[in-house]
Amino acid sequence: MGIKSVKFIIDSNLENIPLIGMSVNKLCSSAFFSDMDSFNIELCVVEAVTNSIRHCYGGQDGYEVKVVFTVTQENIVLEICDTGPPMKPGVLDKAVLECPGEDTRDIECIAEGGRGLGIMKEIMDSVTYRSEAGENCLTLIKKLPAGIG
Repeated sequence: MGIKSVKFIIDSNLENIPLIGMSVNKLCSSAFFSDMDSFNIELCVVEAVTNSIRHCYGGQDGYEVKVVFTVTQENIVLEICDTGPPMKPGVLDKAVLECPGEDTRDIECIAEGGRGLGIMKEIMDSVTYRSEAGENCLTLIKKLPAGIG
């Protein structure tokens, strides 16, 4: 299988997010991910696009969010890009799903907001961020299921 890629560009309207989610889920299924893995990857992309719209564009319409879905022989690579203000340095590195207190099993201690990056880091094999030439891209990588590729 060679490298295959598809690019989606949506307006920065929160109502467009389900379109990206459904598309990513179907593409993951076609790459032989389980229903659960497809859902989890969809969740990560939906969270990333939501972050772009809410944090970079202040929830305002009229801006572009680009999602590039690429299947290689080993992985899927998802790039979520925007042209808003870049993420503050260190935010991705500090993102975790752990409780700050002693009891890490108590889900009530996890903050209600700000969990998206931590979730992405738990689900995906790699989460990286770059900002260059006025474009910010969060890159999510997940290895293809065993026996595929």
